[in-house]
Amino acid sequence: MTKYKKNGKKLGVLGGMGPAAAAEFLRQLAAKCPAATDQEHPVVYMIGDCEIPDRSTAIFGKGESPAPVLEARLRQLCDMGAEVLAVPCNTAHYFIDDFKAALPQP
Repeated sequence: MTKYKKNGKKLGVLGGMGPAAAAEFLRQLAAKCPAATDQEHPVVYMIGDCEIPDRSTAIFGKGESPAPVLEARLRQLCDMGAEVLAVPCNTAHYFIDDFKAALPQP
């Protein structure tokens, strides 16, 4: 298992799009970031928004685009202090790719 060293950056996680995906992401983050104390773990800000429009429906042109909500929530994480963003949802990236360059953080 690859271990990662804390780099001091605050992580913003946008979850809720398959809540178990975000939970698994956070579980793996804790498992792969060695820490002897709580303070050695990375700082994580998380928004779990289960009301983001369905990505698959939107991809097939049969539902509302989630892009505006995704962008707003990612900007909210940046406003909270996140310096690196993570979105543990495969289909969300279909939309995020269109605006990720305009986000204040990677």
